Amino acid sequence: MAKRTPSQHARSSTGSAIGSEPSTAVWDVVARVDAGELAAAAAQLHNLHPADQADALAALDRDERRRLLDRIDSHTLAELLPFLTHEELEHVAPDVALPQLTAALDGSPAQLGADVLHAIPEGDAELILDRLPNAELVGPLLAHDDDSAGGIMAPELMVLGPHLAADQALSLLRAAAPASTVRDTVFIVDTEGVLLGSVGLHTVVFASPMTALRDLMEPIGPTVTTDMDQEDALKILQRYGLHALPVLDGDGRLVGVTTSDDLLDIAQQEATEDMYRLVGLVDDEALTAPIVTALRRRLPWLLLNLATAFAAAAVVAAFEDTLTRVAALAIFLPIIAGQGGNAGMQVTTLAVRAMALGEFDRHFTRLVLPREMMIGITSGIAFGLLVGVIGWVWQDNPWLGVAIGTALLGTMVVAGLFGLLIPIVLRRLGADPALAASIFVTTATDMLGFLFFLGLAALLIDRIA
Repeated sequence: MAKRTPSQHARSSTGSAIGSEPSTAVWDVVARVDAGELAAAAAQLHNLHPADQADALAALDRDERRRLLDRIDSHTLAELLPFLTHEELEHVAPDVALPQLTAALDGSPAQLGADVLHAIPEGDAELILDRLPNAELVGPLLAHDDDSAGGIMAPELMVLGPHLAADQALSLLRAAAPASTVRDTVFIVDTEGVLLGSVGLHTVVFASPMTALRDLMEPIGPTVTTDMDQEDALKILQRYGLHALPVLDGDGRLVGVTTSDDLLDIAQQEATEDMYRLVGLVDDEALTAPIVTALRRRLPWLLLNLATAFAAAAVVAAFEDTLTRVAALAIFLPIIAGQGGNAGMQVTTLAVRAMALGEFDRHFTRLVLPREMMIGITSGIAFGLLVGVIGWVWQDNPWLGVAIGTALLGTMVVAGLFGLLIPIVLRRLGADPALAASIFVTTATDMLGFLFFLGLAALLIDRIA
């Protein structure tokens, strides 16, 4: 199933989904529901923009939402559904009565219908699908994988045959009045539905009335197949600067189209997933998720982080005698950990992004690895000298400055190396390169950084002490 509804790009650019806070009126609706003033809440909700209506429903708990939904007409519901995020849709849609939900989806885009049906129990989805007038468009969408081009495509298109003259084509379009997703392009197909080309609607309007569409159409440009990964479809669209990509089945028949608006949502979604996975979070988790759900998702990664933290602590414990003799060494351990972890995560973030964009291969690695090593050496020398001088002056001990400065140099080099290699290793193991990479990178930099610093301090203990 597509992980957002077809109109969510509107909310992403203007609504509260990214960055802007819900309006005061939204919280007024929530407050009225909390106070049991359902009639007043429903009346106020009716006057809000659909994006704010969606925010209000998403802010309520399940019992409150059900009570308010009972007072919302299907027309209002149909307008607000496209503004619910994927996670919100999975919470809201199951709470809507089936007759009300069926009426709301009657006349809605097929892609929205498919997303809603995916969010409710399978038996309920089948009952609604049997009653939808556009079931022949919605049904096939349900069969495609969540992250495929077929899962995000819209099947509503302007499709004509190549033999039609321009005036015949316009007459047919006027009579049919198709609710097309792409309103400036007519797709030309043969009798089997195989894509032959496309023609701009303006070209048809201004062409000579008797000119056949086959003489007006442009050759087939880039296309995608229903089973192509949505990220690959995004890369094709970005590379060629297109507004829409035709989606073909295995036999070359035109079955739908993906637009730049849809794929922009995917780019945001994938960026969010990578950002979450870098710190071990599930990609659909939100601050409003139930406490039990949040704990179930986060605790395993926090437990892993705790285990790796003990590994770093074990390195420190190995130098307990050294720390006992010179307690001032402990002052500089957070500096080693902080600088190494931050430097490593900078490289990891760039590496994960390059992998997501398809830029990462063996040739790329051979170019980047020496570059990151040079950056690590250069920045390590600079920060090593700076911290070394600070340590010398602060503790009035030049040998302490030598130890911390040299250790920081080694830590920065290691950070660049592991920040690049850990995502590569994860990908070769078949894991998501972004999956909790921060845990492994910070563990490596902490352990080796502490080993460098405390090991040098142990060698120079007589001079430092």
